[in-house]
Amino acid sequence: MAVGRMSELVDGYVEYKRSRGFKIRIEAYTLRRFASWADGAHPGEPLTTELALGWIGTFDGVTDWYGARLWETVRTFSRWAYVEDARSVMLPKGRGTCHGRGKPYIYEDHEMATLMAGLSGLHSPDGLRARSAVAMCGLMRACGLRPSECCRLTVGDYDARTATLSVTATKFNRSRLVPLSDGAAARVESHLSSLTGARDGAPMFPRTGGSPFNVRGLEYAWQLVRDALLPDGETAWSRRPPRPYDLRHTMITKTLEGWLATGVDVDAMMPRLSAYVGHRKVQDTYWYLSATDALLGTASDMFASYALGGDGNE
Repeated sequence: MAVGRMSELVDGYVEYKRSRGFKIRIEAYTLRRFASWADGAHPGEPLTTELALGWIGTFDGVTDWYGARLWETVRTFSRWAYVEDARSVMLPKGRGTCHGRGKPYIYEDHEMATLMAGLSGLHSPDGLRARSAVAMCGLMRACGLRPSECCRLTVGDYDARTATLSVTATKFNRSRLVPLSDGAAARVESHLSSLTGARDGAPMFPRTGGSPFNVRGLEYAWQLVRDALLPDGETAWSRRPPRPYDLRHTMITKTLEGWLATGVDVDAMMPRLSAYVGHRKVQDTYWYLSATDALLGTASDMFASYALGGDGNE
């Protein structure tokens, strides 16, 4: 095996994954760091447990969680390496926990108002950054767009005749049309009217100077204003702080709350919601649900009605 072979294996793996519709930006970056180290420190060696552990050991002060994350990234790649190079091994599971669903922040309506007020006050010499951040916040809450999808929207992606957004080449290279409510459409059109001279290919949500927002920039904007949502008397978050991505969780959870409160057939509507937010399987949409007080209360009432024969009497 020649020097650089691990990098070649990683490049082949990344190319294959992306051809299947996976973005794997962070995974690709991490694997290329691993390959660069392996080709430099252990040229010609196949992928083994010892090699993976040796690389993880080069990170000073690494937490158990991050070490498990690094291991899992290389372990997933090892299945490819094993097929491409018979000397490599498939790494075993079981080196700590790095996956699992963190508790999302479900925004209440009054918190949305507080958050959007904070975003409107962001430093923005030409006003673009603040206006775009507010508009993105409202749009993600209204229709559950992923932050990355929202950042990539251009002026031409909105069709005023049909009040729809065209979301293209998103996760797994899927595209979809997203119909907007009258209120959401009005807010989008108001925002677009404030973009002087913007053409179809221009970013729908520009920052100062006209460059498009990116996810990191949006997350940074959140960091600047999210402490306004802290409970009274608290000065730091004791849980994972609110994120832009939590708006997707919020939209899906609040939609279900509304359906249950108005007697909508949830089983019939969930496939439609799943398609609306860009999921391939309805199971993926259920994953976004959070056990809010409203949902738990409804579930409790429904079970009581069922258990007591439907009339509410013992």
